[in-house]
Amino acid sequence: MEQERSSDRIVGLDGTERVSPADPSPPHLLIVAADGTWTSRLLPTDGALVIGRGSEVDVRVDERAVSRRHARLEVTGVGGLRLVDLGSVNGTLVGCKLVRDDGVAVWPGEQILIGRTVLAVHAPQLARGSEGAPLPPVLPGLALAEVNALVARAAPTLYSVLLLGETGVGKGVIAERIHRLSARAGGPWVQLNCAGLSAALLESELFGHERGAFTGAAQTKPGLFEAAAGGTVFLDEIGEMPREVQAKLLVAIEQRVVRRVGATRSRPIDVRFISATAVDIEAESRRDRFRADFYYRINDLTIRIPPLRERRDELDGLIQQFASEASCTGRDRVPTFDDDARARLHSYAWPGNVRELRAIVRRAVLLAEGDLVTSHVLGTAGLPADARPPPVASGSADDILRARVIDALAECGGNQTRAARMLRIARNTLIALMERFDLPRPRRGPPR
Repeated sequence: MEQERSSDRIVGLDGTERVSPADPSPPHLLIVAADGTWTSRLLPTDGALVIGRGSEVDVRVDERAVSRRHARLEVTGVGGLRLVDLGSVNGTLVGCKLVRDDGVAVWPGEQILIGRTVLAVHAPQLARGSEGAPLPPVLPGLALAEVNALVARAAPTLYSVLLLGETGVGKGVIAERIHRLSARAGGPWVQLNCAGLSAALLESELFGHERGAFTGAAQTKPGLFEAAAGGTVFLDEIGEMPREVQAKLLVAIEQRVVRRVGATRSRPIDVRFISATAVDIEAESRRDRFRADFYYRINDLTIRIPPLRERRDELDGLIQQFASEASCTGRDRVPTFDDDARARLHSYAWPGNVRELRAIVRRAVLLAEGDLVTSHVLGTAGLPADARPPPVASGSADDILRARVIDALAECGGNQTRAARMLRIARNTLIALMERFDLPRPRRGPPR
């Protein structure tokens, strides 16, 4: 990928340079490669940028999965953004929507997926509230750095991935991202929630059944594994799967065959398995409530997704994203959240995680009078009354990040390697952050 330099960069969490979230400069196209490195490109005030792998394009993405002229991002003088697919071989996604040759509208902060590269427009001038204050771009937070790195590593493989995390943290989003970044992105994406289904119904859904296999089976029905040939099967809430179905699924995963209910022969399958659960199934397997052999088979790689209360540096970006989504219908501008409302959102523990935040922000946008969301509106939208602002201002995202770096260094006696491990970032990234925040390079402390 081409690297461009300009004077309006800051050091990103991965140690590379990127556009400052607070920068009031003209709109930029942020480009995040599969390995997590960043670059950016200024957007024209009126015109278009062609994205692709060829040497003649405006934004070059050097991936074999990307066509020479893959897509075109159009910018109009009135602040509109539109993405058009130029007949690419592997397609273009905005969010999880496939872009056609007639194009789709793109909102600032919305993710564009071309090959395994993610692009997003940082355009504060195009996403202002009624007070004219720019809303922050959607950028990955520090707590998700490890998750994003594991996703990038897992996506090209056929590993069976197990996603762990509380309800509402975004396990389904991560699962679909793995699929979209894999070589199977052009194949089917099939998902099934295992919770609340009886063993018989779940077996029929997964493996299919023959005509007459049971009462009511009037027609032969292929199962989800056959329907997902060449693609990915996502089994959500797999911790709720009955043990008898676990045993049959274990055979299917190991031998890559399924036998329909009532059938006498097995059929080959070609699918990748991704599972997710909020249950501690390792502990459940020790208690013999979940098959240990099945647990190890679906667990080639485990990715733990932290709860939202540990990802507070993402809150402003998520608030913007959900407010923008809610404003797509019936509003000309994205509402602004006043200081008290934003403080309440930051001080709440979010037991329902991202799903709860999205529901409350979308309701608040719907209920807001004019273009301002107040603390009162949040209460009407369902934010609990005990979600009060903290007595002392929490500070900016940079203040919070600087404090975390200082605390980690102090905890590790100045040992930068251990401090980086505690922060779940590379040592070079820690050094870049120390330089960015003008922190002295401490000597390594004695072994602890």
